Amino acid sequence: MMTRKFILTILLTTLPFIALAQLKVGTMNPERVMDAMPETQQIQQELEQYVQQRQQEFTEEYSVWIEAVTEYEEQVENGTLSGQQQQQLEQELMEQEEELGNMEQRIQAQIQNRQNELMGPIMQQVENALEVVAQEMDLDYVINQQTSQGDPVVFYASDRGIDITDRVIEQLTSN
Repeated sequence: MMTRKFILTILLTTLPFIALAQLKVGTMNPERVMDAMPETQQIQQELEQYVQQRQQEFTEEYSVWIEAVTEYEEQVENGTLSGQQQQQLEQELMEQEEELGNMEQRIQAQIQNRQNELMGPIMQQVENALEVVAQEMDLDYVINQQTSQGDPVVFYASDRGIDITDRVIEQLTSN
């Protein structure tokens, strides 16, 4: 009876480790993969151009507001405004400032949407290539080596780890 419990206990404690030992995990450096794609550079240029256009629009509106504030301050210093006029202009300038803040938020959202729109197809290509390579290599999991901010996701990987970055690049560039 004691032997049976002992064997059962050993099986229950070692079985999960045996199952985990059979998993095959690969790693990939998404930054290297993206850099290897010629489309990425074109998208970056297009996105930079879009950002510059949006920044130019904001700068123009901001300049108009600064001119209005400067003119208001000069009129206050010269004493050419009545109390009611001064209040009205202050209210208008505050509304313009609020609209500038709203405009800045809209522009940020537009830039993010444009980036998603441009990068979506590329990311789908990378995902498809990753899936093909992972299936070819019979991998159970693929872990990114870095986050989009450059921080590593894998804090330790032995030399025995399977880095599939080059295979994913080959898969993408062979099509």
